[in-house]
Amino acid sequence: MRARSRVPLALAVLLLAGCQPAFRLALASAEERIPRPRFVVEDPARPGQAPRFHTIKALDASGAVIWHLRAEPFDDRHGVSGLVYGEAPAGFATIAAAAPLKAGEEYALVVIGIPYGSLRFRVDSDGRVR
Repeated sequence: MRARSRVPLALAVLLLAGCQPAFRLALASAEERIPRPRFVVEDPARPGQAPRFHTIKALDASGAVIWHLRAEPFDDRHGVSGLVYGEAPAGFATIAAAAPLKAGEEYALVVIGIPYGSLRFRVDSDGRVR
């Protein structure tokens, strides 16, 4: 992927993120694969507790939203410490259904509340998420 094609993704993540303290997002394991990779979300300000957030988005390399969930009701009292791509956790409504992740592509997962967090990841040619 050329550097110029990464610019929209980076800008989208920055715009969604703002300047709040950050959640930590990571792959749930080194063995995550498409179609349903798992992710973990931690709030360093609330160790041992589920983070609180209201929005989950996944973006492709162009910055287009490929998955969008929103807390119902919309507030910062919802949240989970684990996410599975394409599955809405309890308390979240699907705004945009998850598009299939494709091998060889780069994506970003963004979780937004009062703090925010983002994780850029790539799907290898064998379907492994890194």
